[in-house]
Amino acid sequence: MPVGDEILGRLKKQYSVEAKEYVSLFAYLRSRDPFQVLVATILSQNTTDKASLEALNSLMKKVGLTPQAILEAGKRRVQEAIKRAGMYRSKARFIIESSRIIMDKYGGSLRSLLEGDAETVRMRLEALPGVGGKTADVLLATMGIVDTIPIDTHVRRVSTRLGLIEDGMSYEEARKRLEEVFTIGSRHLAHLLLIAHGRKICRARNPLCTDCTLRDLCRYYRETKSLLSGAA
Repeated sequence: MPVGDEILGRLKKQYSVEAKEYVSLFAYLRSRDPFQVLVATILSQNTTDKASLEALNSLMKKVGLTPQAILEAGKRRVQEAIKRAGMYRSKARFIIESSRIIMDKYGGSLRSLLEGDAETVRMRLEALPGVGGKTADVLLATMGIVDTIPIDTHVRRVSTRLGLIEDGMSYEEARKRLEEVFTIGSRHLAHLLLIAHGRKICRARNPLCTDCTLRDLCRYYRETKSLLSGAA
C-alpha cells in the first residue's frame, strides 16, 4: 500500500473531522461563499481556530460578511469585531483592502476572481493583501477548486517528522512533494487530519510518540528511539 494511503487510513480511524475545529471549513459548510472562506482563513493566521471562529461570528453579527458591508462599516468597526483573533489591526486592513479590490475589480463577487485555470486563480488570490500561498491554497482546497494540500505549521511539522518532506523545503516544494504522497481526491482530508494529529499527538514540544498510530512509519521516532538506546 502506498505510504500516503496507509497514513490516511490510520488517521481516519483515530480522528473525526469536526467543522468547528477548522474555521475555513466551518465557513464553507455554513455559507458555500468563497468570500466568507477567505475572511475566515485570514482571521485564522497566527491564531487558534477557536479564536478565529469567534472573530468570524462576531464580524458576521456586528458588520456582515460581504465586501460591501465591510467597506461600509469602516476600519474601527471591523477591528472591534475581530479583536478576538489577534493581530486584528493588520487583519482588518487585509480584509478591508481585499474587499475594496473585489468590489472594484471583480464586481463585488469573489466568485468572479475564481474563474479560470488553477494557476491564474492562485495568482489572483495571492495578489490580495494578506493572502500568501497557504491562505490561497486553504481557500482553493476547501472550496474544491484545486486538489492540493495547504502547508501550515502542523502539516509541515508532522510531514517532516514522518520523512515525507525535508526540513527547510520551501512552501511550494513541500506542497508538491505531498501532492505526490497523497492521491487525488484525498489531499484536503489529509490536510485536515495531519492538522488534527499535529494538534493532539505530534506536538511541537513533547510529542506523544508512544501514543502515535504512525510511529512505526516515523523517521523522527526511529531517530529519537535510536538516540535513547545509544544513551542507555
